[in-house]
Amino acid sequence: MKQRKLHYFKRILLVAAAFIGMIAINSESLTQADSSYYTTNPGIIKTKQRVVYYQDATRKVKDKTVPANHYAKITKVVVSAGQVPVLKTTTGRYLTASKAFVTKTAGYQNPKRYYQVQYQQIKPHGQVGYTVKRNFEGIKTWYIMRKMGTFAGYDKYNQATYNAVKRFQRRHHLKATGNVDEQTWVKMGFSKKAWTAIDSYVAPLGATASQGRSAHIEAMIHQAYRYLGNPYLVGSSSSPKYGTDCSGLVIQALYAGGINPLPVSAIHHAYPGNEWNSRNLWASKKFKHVAYSQRQRGDLVFYYQPGTHTIWHVAIYLGRNRVIESWPPKIMVQPIRNSQRSNVAGIARPFV
Repeated sequence: MKQRKLHYFKRILLVAAAFIGMIAINSESLTQADSSYYTTNPGIIKTKQRVVYYQDATRKVKDKTVPANHYAKITKVVVSAGQVPVLKTTTGRYLTASKAFVTKTAGYQNPKRYYQVQYQQIKPHGQVGYTVKRNFEGIKTWYIMRKMGTFAGYDKYNQATYNAVKRFQRRHHLKATGNVDEQTWVKMGFSKKAWTAIDSYVAPLGATASQGRSAHIEAMIHQAYRYLGNPYLVGSSSSPKYGTDCSGLVIQALYAGGINPLPVSAIHHAYPGNEWNSRNLWASKKFKHVAYSQRQRGDLVFYYQPGTHTIWHVAIYLGRNRVIESWPPKIMVQPIRNSQRSNVAGIARPFV
C-alpha cells in the first residue's frame, strides 16, 4: 500500500515537472532547447518572426509587437542577474537577444539580382561642369536660353540659342564657338559656383541600413515631394529649387532611397540621347516588374504613348490610385490615370 502511494506521488511530481518544462519551453526566451543569445553587440538585427518590444530590460512592460523582417540598430547587450540577455535599441526599447528570434545583418538590402541599396552618398556617372552645346537640355540650358532671349517654354539648346551665344561671345571678345563653357557662363553673369553645383547635386540619403523597406520608400517619396509645384523642365534632374522632367524627378527620388540606377545618371540626363531616360529605366532588368494589380506605394508607374506604344512617361505611385509626377506644366500629384496619360505599360518595384 505504501509502495503504491509512493509510486502515485512520483507520477504526480513527474507530470508537474513536465508541465513546468512546457511553460519554460513555450516562453520567448526558451523557444528552442538549444537556444543561444547574442552576448556581444550584433550592430543591426532583423527579426525572424514576430517579436515584442519592451520599455524595460526586465521585459515587464510591453511597448509594441513588430513583425518578421523588421530592422533595428542595437546599442548594447544587457545582461541582468537572473535574466536572459536582451538587446537595447537606439530608440531605448528592448527586445530578446535570442538567435531564434533575431539575426545579425548588414542591414536592409534588395536581392542581388536587383539594384543594390547604397549607404554611402551616391555619385552619379558623368563630368561635373560640362560644356553646354546644341541639343543639350537641363537647368544650365534653361538659364542660358532665358539670358539669350530664346527660351519659349522648352529648354533644349537649339540653333537660335547657338547663334545668339556666338554673337554674345564676339561682343565680349571670347572665342565664338556657340557653346557655353565656364568662361562664357561667368561672362553671362552667372556664378562660377553654380556652373558645377547644378551638375553635382545629388539627393541626400534618406534612410539608413538599420531601417527597413518602408523607410526607404518614404525617403524616395519625401524627396519627390520637395519638387512639388516646380516647373516641368526637360533634361533636368538637379536641386529641389529647380524643376525636373518625369525621369529626372524619379532619378533624384531613387538617390534619396539609396538606389543608383546606372547607366541612367542625373548628370548625363541633360545630354543629347538622354531625353527619354524613362525608357532606359523601364528597360532595366534590375527593377522587379510586378502586375498592375499588385502595385504598392513606392512603385514606379510607366506609361506608353498612344499609337506608338513606346514608353514616354514615368511616375511614382503613392497609393490610393495617385502618383507624384513631373508632367507639363509642373511637378504635381495626380490620379494614376487621367485625360493626359492613361496607358500604363507596367509597374517596376525599386525596393523589393
